Amino acid sequence: MRLAQRIPVVRIVSFVSIEGRDDVSRLSTYVEPAPVAFEAAMAMAVARRLRPPMKVFAREVQRELGRPSLSPRAVYAWERGEARVPAEALLAAARVSSTTVDQLLVRARRLRRMELRPGD
Repeated sequence: MRLAQRIPVVRIVSFVSIEGRDDVSRLSTYVEPAPVAFEAAMAMAVARRLRPPMKVFAREVQRELGRPSLSPRAVYAWERGEARVPAEALLAAARVSSTTVDQLLVRARRLRRMELRPGD
């Protein structure tokens, strides 16, 4: 089993009544990323801001990974936490931004403590 598959996801569910009718309800789900997944996504976002512009960053991560089929959209999804960040992608982002994974994670944790996102 891959490590990313073992990370729990916290689900917050709410029921909303439509037009005051209790028999018809809509289910809305908000999925909050697990802390480790959130930190990895924040680290990708920090790395991107250390190596602008985004398109160049995405191309360089793609080249570093040796995956020509990787799209910039996948890199955007990693940064926003919509998809899990593979460990190899985090290593590639650190190399592209001329830093270490540890330094990226330290910056991501600092931003999280201040309740900020990169770019705020």
